[in-house]
Amino acid sequence: DDMQAPPSDQAVGTEEAPANEVKGHNQLLNEFHVSLMQDPLFVEVLQATGGQAAGGENKILDFMKLALAGSEQLTTMKQSEEDWEAALENPVDVPALEGCVMAASTEALDAAIGSMGLLLGACASALRTSQPAKVCRALQVLCIVLRGMQWKSVSFLSFLKAVGGESRGEQYTRMVVGDITRVLTNEVKSAFCITLALKFLNVLVTAAHGGPFGTKVGQWLKEGGVIAALKTAVGKSRRFRHCLSLDAVVLTVVVGLSAPASPAPTKDPLEDPEDMKAMLEATDVLCNVAVQRLLEATHRKTLAVEGFLTNKKIVPHDAKDLKTLLSADGGPIHGSQLCYVAACCLALYYLGVYHTRPYLLAFQARKKQKDGAPEPEPAGRELAPDGFDGMPTVFASSVTLLSLLLDAPQADTVHYAKLVLLSILPLVEDQEFLPTICVPKLGGYSIFSRKAEPDQFGLFLKVEENRAPLAVLMQILLNFMSSNLKLALEVDLYSVVLRIVHRILCYYKNCTAGEEMAFDWKDLVMVTLRLVAYLSREAVWKAAEPAAINDLALQAAAILNLFLVHGNSILQGPEGYPLVCYELGRVGANKVFKKLLDLSSAEGNASPLQEELRQLMSAADHINAVVESWLNETKPLSPTREDVLAVVASAQLSLSLPNRQDLLNFENFVEDNASSTLARGRGDVLVALFCKFIHVFPPRPEQQQQQQAAPAKS
Repeated sequence: DDMQAPPSDQAVGTEEAPANEVKGHNQLLNEFHVSLMQDPLFVEVLQATGGQAAGGENKILDFMKLALAGSEQLTTMKQSEEDWEAALENPVDVPALEGCVMAASTEALDAAIGSMGLLLGACASALRTSQPAKVCRALQVLCIVLRGMQWKSVSFLSFLKAVGGESRGEQYTRMVVGDITRVLTNEVKSAFCITLALKFLNVLVTAAHGGPFGTKVGQWLKEGGVIAALKTAVGKSRRFRHCLSLDAVVLTVVVGLSAPASPAPTKDPLEDPEDMKAMLEATDVLCNVAVQRLLEATHRKTLAVEGFLTNKKIVPHDAKDLKTLLSADGGPIHGSQLCYVAACCLALYYLGVYHTRPYLLAFQARKKQKDGAPEPEPAGRELAPDGFDGMPTVFASSVTLLSLLLDAPQADTVHYAKLVLLSILPLVEDQEFLPTICVPKLGGYSIFSRKAEPDQFGLFLKVEENRAPLAVLMQILLNFMSSNLKLALEVDLYSVVLRIVHRILCYYKNCTAGEEMAFDWKDLVMVTLRLVAYLSREAVWKAAEPAAINDLALQAAAILNLFLVHGNSILQGPEGYPLVCYELGRVGANKVFKKLLDLSSAEGNASPLQEELRQLMSAADHINAVVESWLNETKPLSPTREDVLAVVASAQLSLSLPNRQDLLNFENFVEDNASSTLARGRGDVLVALFCKFIHVFPPRPEQQQQQQAAPAKS
């Protein structure tokens, strides 16, 4: 239910869609629910009442009760691994087993795990069988044990010791992980078996995460081929990537970010663009849920309606403020809802930074055969559908998400916004990608707007129709730059935004022959000048780290110099370049560049920023001198803006400017320590949230009440 899409995508029934129609998210979700209810292994869990499960004896439950109670009768139940494997022939009473584990104390569970070696060994053996029932029951036992350790804060070392110590425990875990990957990649008819295999891997990761074995377990999973197995499972079934997207994406991100890079070069498990598109489709599902959660959270205080389950208006018409979005001090969005925001942003970052080339290729239109007909789908795999613009639908969804995150960002919102921006950097650095987003598209992109009229669901999303995706993206970036000039400046966000802008300008200079820009460059010039003027205030330098302000000012000044030096070749219209010179002269007349130069020279050391500012000052002084001379000679009564622009147009001809090719060069983004620390820190937050709210089995009503009443763990 948490994955339910807005009513506009609601499918009726579970009939097969026509061959030429792409199934909607809700239709896939309904089909998945039906397949579970028709799965006898899932029904077996539902029929367990917490007393006597259907099918016979409950040796595992009896053993667990005695072990947790520390009973002396435990010695009479000592059996071989084969005996325990035979016990898995009968259904596991999941509610009763889970209940007694959750009711035990930390000390009792820790001691009980030490006597489970044979049982855990039998579970591992059962995973290697070809019987889905035994595989499912073994996974149920393993999930319950690890989930109990998680909730009771039992060290993962106790689990390793139970199967023979650290060395043997590592071998055991690697063997189990290998068996699970086979369950995910093989053609298994049981939807519940595949679901439970994925849940187990998530429980394993979250049980060890944060402790001394967290990184090791991540490495074991990575070397065990978990990401490659997920790629196969996600790629072959749209139902899988729509209905288990949170579990699949969280596991991919946590394993990918927690495990250090392999010393030997390995094959990228996501090198196929179609595999990447499938993973991006799963990310798109999370992105849509994240957007809906953020919009709902805007005014959760006044309206606590869950928008996915109702067609009512979920944001009041007078909604104005997003400042408390994701705030650390009891902000309106929290708990399981934040999982979607964190998972989506981390997935975009991980796929864009760690798998850059296939990520870029996934955004190119699907290849066509020579006759123009689409290539047939590979056997055993459902291809991800493209959006209305020929790119993965996640691009449009991420644009909407970014518009929300960059609206008055603070606290955690800043971190997630930076992750999304960093995921865009590899895209705009590619000369083959940018042309695809510079052309106006049919359809529209939805972005958050305070001035928009609420849509049919009461959400403040403005649809930008028939505009180039680049224009919409630039609109979001410029809105952020102009609306968030404050003393506590978000320097990191501004820095990434300016890097994106610089790459786009370099593309227009290096790769287009005077092509008209897809966005309003005048707004860019004005907003950049406003930023430079703001950075010329002494209070800004005192409120932040001077080195960070210096770097930000350098980026902004370099963009202005790019317009100054190369503007004639990239700006269209007779007023294009003269307007840039006019605005530079206007700002220079107010001593903005001089003030910023003085502040940057306070340390007494020469810097690249000073060179950029001196060039801007020289050009501004020259333009102002020509205009002042014209005013003195002609003495016009009321000179119009057009008159001044004409004078500036003549003044630009005598400007002495160096041919600076350095302004058109940049280094491609490579993850640095700061970005790596940010991503892994957000990954820790995601795991802390996910391990609290993950549902392995269908929750019972009393269990839901206990979870809602339980205080949140830090």
